[in-house]
Amino acid sequence: MGYRRLLLTRWTRRDALAVLVVIVTVAFLTGVTLVVLAAGTQTTSIAKEYDAGGHATYYDSVEAARTHADGDALVLPVASVTKPDGTSTFVVGVSCRQAEKFRKGSQYSVPCPPDSGVSSGRVASKTTQHVEGTKGGETVRVHPRHSENAILPPYWYVAHESVVSDLGRTGAFVVERSGSGGASGAVSGSVPLRSALPFFLAGIRQVLTVLAITAAGTSVLVGITVYGVTRMHTEDRRRAIRVIRATGGEARRIVRLYGLRAGAITAAGTALGYAVGVVTTNVVVNAAIYLGVPTSLAIRVTPRAVTILLPLYAATVAVGAIAGVVAAWKVTGDSPVTSASRRRSSNDGANARLRGFLSRVRPLSLLDWRVLLPSVVPLAAFATVVILVASITGVVTPLVHPGGSTVTDPGASNPIASRVPAGYAAAIDRRGTEASPEILALDVHDGHPMVVRGVRFGSFANVSDATLVRGRRPHGPDEAVVGTDLARTLGLSTNDSVTLGGSTTPGLDRVKIVGEYAAPGPYDDQLLVSLPTARHLANVRPGNVQMVRTATRLEGTGTSASNGNASDGIAVVGVSAPAQVRQNASIPIRLQLQNLGSSQASRAVSVRVGDRNRTTTVSLDGGAQREVLVRLPAGRLGTERISVAGQRRTVRVVSGDAIEIRGLPDRAPPNTDPLVRVVDVSGNPVTNATVSGGNGRGGMKTGPNGTVRVHLGDSGPATIRATAGDRSATTTVRVSRSASRLPVGRLQVQPDRPTLLGRPTARLAVSNPWNETISRRVAVVSGSQRFTRNLTLGPGEQRTVTPQLDRRSPGSYAVTAAVDGRTIARTNYRVVGDDRVVSALANSGRSGGTGISRAITTAFGDLNLLIGVFVCLAGLMTVGSTTATVAYTVHSRRQVVGVHRATGASPLRILSLVLLDAITVGTVATILAFVVAVAAVSLLAEAGLLVLYGVRITPLLTPRVAASVVAGGIGVMCLSALLVAFALLRTPPDSLLSGYGATANPNAELGGDSNE
Repeated sequence: MGYRRLLLTRWTRRDALAVLVVIVTVAFLTGVTLVVLAAGTQTTSIAKEYDAGGHATYYDSVEAARTHADGDALVLPVASVTKPDGTSTFVVGVSCRQAEKFRKGSQYSVPCPPDSGVSSGRVASKTTQHVEGTKGGETVRVHPRHSENAILPPYWYVAHESVVSDLGRTGAFVVERSGSGGASGAVSGSVPLRSALPFFLAGIRQVLTVLAITAAGTSVLVGITVYGVTRMHTEDRRRAIRVIRATGGEARRIVRLYGLRAGAITAAGTALGYAVGVVTTNVVVNAAIYLGVPTSLAIRVTPRAVTILLPLYAATVAVGAIAGVVAAWKVTGDSPVTSASRRRSSNDGANARLRGFLSRVRPLSLLDWRVLLPSVVPLAAFATVVILVASITGVVTPLVHPGGSTVTDPGASNPIASRVPAGYAAAIDRRGTEASPEILALDVHDGHPMVVRGVRFGSFANVSDATLVRGRRPHGPDEAVVGTDLARTLGLSTNDSVTLGGSTTPGLDRVKIVGEYAAPGPYDDQLLVSLPTARHLANVRPGNVQMVRTATRLEGTGTSASNGNASDGIAVVGVSAPAQVRQNASIPIRLQLQNLGSSQASRAVSVRVGDRNRTTTVSLDGGAQREVLVRLPAGRLGTERISVAGQRRTVRVVSGDAIEIRGLPDRAPPNTDPLVRVVDVSGNPVTNATVSGGNGRGGMKTGPNGTVRVHLGDSGPATIRATAGDRSATTTVRVSRSASRLPVGRLQVQPDRPTLLGRPTARLAVSNPWNETISRRVAVVSGSQRFTRNLTLGPGEQRTVTPQLDRRSPGSYAVTAAVDGRTIARTNYRVVGDDRVVSALANSGRSGGTGISRAITTAFGDLNLLIGVFVCLAGLMTVGSTTATVAYTVHSRRQVVGVHRATGASPLRILSLVLLDAITVGTVATILAFVVAVAAVSLLAEAGLLVLYGVRITPLLTPRVAASVVAGGIGVMCLSALLVAFALLRTPPDSLLSGYGATANPNAELGGDSNE
């Protein structure tokens, strides 16, 4: 029959409106999905090198652990012991054979235990320690442990299993490497040994859950729009449908046709919406880049995006088709002879009584109160979007725009890679500002992402306004406190124990929750552990942290010349010079300059040595650093004083023809012939120098390279003397039978006075003075840093080792070089820079807001841009849905509008009446929508569905949010009503008064176009 083709292919202007609404809705859904997946790809690509590396699971008994472990897994029995200071730790039992077997094929290791006692990474030499286990107390011998790439914390003890049994076994860990049977499918309660990538993958799953909820909401809007348009179409064609029914047309066939029609409308809108969503999102991102707005997103349709979007599109089309069926059923389900009065009576009920009540309280001029309830749903969706955006903004704002300052490494690519000295916090504290040194670690608990933050709880509480709500503060590496929101999300409580994995390097730890705290914003969605625990998990060296946060912004930096700073923003943060120079030579003075401001600046720097002065002018871009070399002539013999911008150094001026003896060890075996090197003050070799040995023999001359061998006789002190003309130098060697042939070391730190903004380099020159080849393990130690190298040196050979040292806060530090545990060289260096330079760094633009804010910026770019795009698309989507709803109501009142037009009402008068009615209906509808939205968001939050990367999104219901929802809802309603009113004003009054159905041809009526 002809009506089938007309019903499916002849679309009205209202159908075009429905297509437009679907386009905006699907574009919103597409844009959000692409942005989320782009951000997920960005974060995952950052963490892709950090695969899980294996899993670890804790069991309460060794028997249970061995039952669940596969053949390749490592079972580590443990005993929980208490130390004399009251803190607890684990003694881990393992054999060397097990440790070596596990090490093969892995990038990490388990330490081999000592032959007796226990080992610890927290002691420098052998000692004894009394510990209390479940079987009683025992005094154990503690050996120092220097394990590289070990997954166990340095504060855990490692011993043979017999020691663990003697103390009392309390449980066991099962450690499974990647590629083993257990690691492929982690059991419940296991943690990844390296959690960075699993953290982001779990976070993306949480984001996709929120995205699925968003898709459900948008599908409802599509259904409402298609339902309204189809209902208007069936109401207009009610007479034609009755004729078709009366002439043998089946109701189910007509309903099926309307379902196909609605599905086609939705499919067309979905296809165009996909294109608009892809294009618009790329345009916004490209425009942001063009305008200089920071963003790192790469928007593209990936195979993963297709697998997510296709089901969403299919669901949207299905919802549209179902809405068309429901709308058509109300008309086609009636008998062809049903009277209009009977149809009207069938609509009486609760809705009619509500409309009657509202009409008596506040009569409307042109609109009808029947628009109220259909408008509540799209407005509720709009209100839900506003509340969610406000809630997410409330969580993100303290991270992106904190009230205080944060010191991070300006050169780090991301906050996890940042390293700054923990002493920065003390430097800021001395200025009267609370500071908190902190470390972030990314972890996973039962498949859920969890942020672990290493802190000193007192400092963290002062900076973050955190308060304990139950329990107590942590006192050791084995204790932690949990935020209230994280406790709700993960089901944790006081006295629970949590196994933790490493963040970006493989690691393992276990802490007991001893308290619960509350803090504003996202800070109570974290697990707070000690700094030593976080250092192990995040691979941060002792003495360093990733950031230092302050509660208030640091002011007043960079204005005092006494600290090397100028008002133009350039500071002299370091001055270095050699310890000695020759007389009449020039003194090389190196200046480290830093522009602590954000814009280009220039400064004239004056350098004074004694009564000599030189000025140099430097220009630097904002945040830039530069080293400047200034040379001034050396004066008289003795000590010269250098002064630069309030900083002072000294240099010793020596005679230009002075010589030195180098290369001799402090101790040597009897009857040996070590190599002696004679040099001048510049380090150049002195040829033909006469060297006398300790046995009284002399007359040995140095060769072209300034070296010669001297003979050492019996035990006792031996004096070596070098003479070159009227120049001479002496040194003493202790000859002992207990001495061994060790290499000789000469240790320097360059620069010798590094700034707190730089990393110095230790330079160890190792030489072999003996006439035989030696192989030794050389170690360079500075504080908690330890660098080792195996060296093989031939007779007279020299090698240089140059490890880079960590940044330190201002102060003096020692560096030691040792061979087989015996010191061969030592030196000290001093980090220079006033405490106020630390504050200036924190106050500079490079320090940003917080560590997490830099992570957010890395992943998403400018959040304000994205939030603005989402809200605008949600508003347009809501306008389209409410326009369809208002159009249906106004459509039923078109004759009333026609009467006003026919009796002389001007278009402006019609618009004003429609606008006033829209404000009235919109106010009531928005208030109801706000209540519905609050209930929906609260239910979603209570069900744990509003969690993003481990952070619980708590509904933010403030007066400002409520006012924004009401104002926005009324505005959306008014805009929708005006759009419909403009369409009515284009229709002649006689067409509005005559209505539809003048023709008896059903095919013509079904295919006719509407003027509305």
